[in-house]
Amino acid sequence: MRPPLGRFTGDKTKNTMSDTRYSQTTPFTAVFVIAITSVALVPIVAVLYSYDTLSMIESGIGFTILLATVGFLWFYRKRLNEPRNPVALDRTTIVGIVLGLLWFIEIGINNLIAPPLPLRDIIDNAFWAAIALAIFVLAIVSAYQTGSILHGMKVGAWSGLVSGLLACWTALSLIVFGIDFITRDPLNVAEWVVRGADTQAPTMAAYFAFETFAGAFLHLVVLGLVMGGLLGVIGGFIGESVGQVRRRMQGS
Repeated sequence: MRPPLGRFTGDKTKNTMSDTRYSQTTPFTAVFVIAITSVALVPIVAVLYSYDTLSMIESGIGFTILLATVGFLWFYRKRLNEPRNPVALDRTTIVGIVLGLLWFIEIGINNLIAPPLPLRDIIDNAFWAAIALAIFVLAIVSAYQTGSILHGMKVGAWSGLVSGLLACWTALSLIVFGIDFITRDPLNVAEWVVRGADTQAPTMAAYFAFETFAGAFLHLVVLGLVMGGLLGVIGGFIGESVGQVRRRMQGS
């Protein structure tokens, strides 16, 4: 096992025990638990609300995505928890969790309070902008501090993945435990009146269960990993460039 940089004591047993304690107590563990719980929620959604081949396929795709996410976290858990810079890793993971809590609030407002249009769109856009800006700034700062575009990209993708995973878990939990809130939403009721007869869904609950299901994975994949990665690349380029300019000015 590679020792912490600059702090090799020669006691490999001590270092191993320290690494184990670290991997068991950091926010990474919370992320892993959220991922496992999300995997468990998908079959429940499928059993309760699947109604045709397409809905079963959608359930299978969602299950596969989450299983791959869990596999990624499991396979890379030791690498992600390398004690090279545990403070930086913790900071990025905590930022991702905080941003995921913002998605939690946004989803809760939409489905529990159910504000009317256009207020709902304004709220959605405000939360999305705040989350995107936070990832972008984090990537800039990280790339600036390390002088690495790649580091900015990794930070952006990781914080995006963590936030998207929490949003996905929130939406899946809402389907399983709060479907009544979804079916009482005035906007959903109006949509079902217009579109219900044209769908294969036998009930309003089944229809909106899989509408919400699709939204859960939109947050995980597109608004989480993809958006985080893209913002990480752009922010990493800006941060690394600014860092280079400052270092040249200081060296001249």
